[in-house]
Amino acid sequence: MSSSDLVITGLGLVLPCGDGLEAARASLASVAPCFGSLPETLGKGLGAACTAFGPAGIIPPMQLRRLDRPSRFAWVAAHQAFQDAGLDPKPMGERIAVAVGTLTGGSEASEAFMRPYLQRGPEGASPLVFPNCVANAASGHLALAFGLKGPSVTFVDRENAAFVALEQAARWLRAGLAEVALVLGTDGLFPLLLDICRGARMLDRSGHPEFGSGRGFLPGEGAQAFLLETRGHAEARGAKPRATLRALASRSSAGTSESERSVALCAAASDLGPETPHRRIGGGNGLARLDAMEANLAAAHPGWPAALHPKLLWGEFGGSGAQLLAAALLEPADRALVTAPASSGAQFAALLEGVRLDRS
Repeated sequence: MSSSDLVITGLGLVLPCGDGLEAARASLASVAPCFGSLPETLGKGLGAACTAFGPAGIIPPMQLRRLDRPSRFAWVAAHQAFQDAGLDPKPMGERIAVAVGTLTGGSEASEAFMRPYLQRGPEGASPLVFPNCVANAASGHLALAFGLKGPSVTFVDRENAAFVALEQAARWLRAGLAEVALVLGTDGLFPLLLDICRGARMLDRSGHPEFGSGRGFLPGEGAQAFLLETRGHAEARGAKPRATLRALASRSSAGTSESERSVALCAAASDLGPETPHRRIGGGNGLARLDAMEANLAAAHPGWPAALHPKLLWGEFGGSGAQLLAAALLEPADRALVTAPASSGAQFAALLEGVRLDRS
C-alpha cells in the first residue's frame, strides 16, 4: 500500500527509560541501554523493565488491580496518545478502531492462572486472573476505558506484530470502516518468557547486546500507541500531524533461510519507493538472524544513513516492533525509514514523511 492519505496525530509511550516522549528522546540521545537485573517477579536474569511506570491518576485503582501488565502499559500509552492528538475519543467512539500487536499479551496471566492450578488443583485457580488470559485482553480493556466501538483486532507474533496491526488499521481507514485508529504494541515481562528464551539460547549473557555480535538479545517491556487518522478527518478538526504514513510494505519468503528472509526484507524496503531516507530505524537486536537481515539491507544501500536499533537500548518484545515506529517519531526528518525484520513470517518496512516535533 502506498499513499499519503493517512497521518499520525498522537503518540504515547511507556518504555523502560520512562513514560512519555521526553524520557524516550533523552534515552535515544544518550544511547544508554536500559538493561539491569530483573526482580524475581518478572524473571531471573537481565532485561529492560519499566521500573518508572506511573499509572497513578490515569488508571483507577480498582481497575489497576484487575489488569495484567501489558494492559496497564497499553492503557497509559493510549491515554497519552489521545491527549497528544487533542482528541476526546468517547463522543466518536463508534468511528475509532483498535489494532494491537503483542507477543506476550495473555501469557503472563495464563502462567499466573495455570501455575497454582497445576500445583494445588482447582482451588488454586484465581477467577480474577482468568479474564486476562486471552491475547486480546488489552484491546478489550482499551475499548471499555475509552469508549471505542469500531473494528478491533489483536495480532500475536514475535518481533513485528505491531506492524501487522498498523497494516490492518490502514486497511480499515481506507475502506471507510473508521476515521481514526488506535494502533498499539504492548508486552510485559514475566518469568516464563525468560525461561523460554534462555532455554532456546537466545539471551545475551554479557548484559550488553551489540549489533552483529551474534550473542543474542535481552528482553524488554512497555507499550507504544499511535493515533492514525485519515488526512481529511485530521484537517477537519485542525489537528497537526506528527508524520505522514507515506508507505507500508510487507514481504514473506517461501523458505526460512537467512538469505531468503533477507531478500524479503530488501524487497519490502524497495516497495516503499526509490527515495533515499534521511533517517533510518532498524530492528537489529543482537541476535544473528535478525542482525544479518539488517546488515544485508545496509550493504545493498550504501548511500543510506546508518540505522539506529532501539532494541539494543530498550530490549526485544517491548512493544512487538512498535518501539521502532516510536523511535522514528522522536527526531525530525523529511523521510524516516523503519525496517522490522522477523525470525518468521512477514518482513515489514514503513516510510514516514514530514516527521516533526514542533506542531505549533
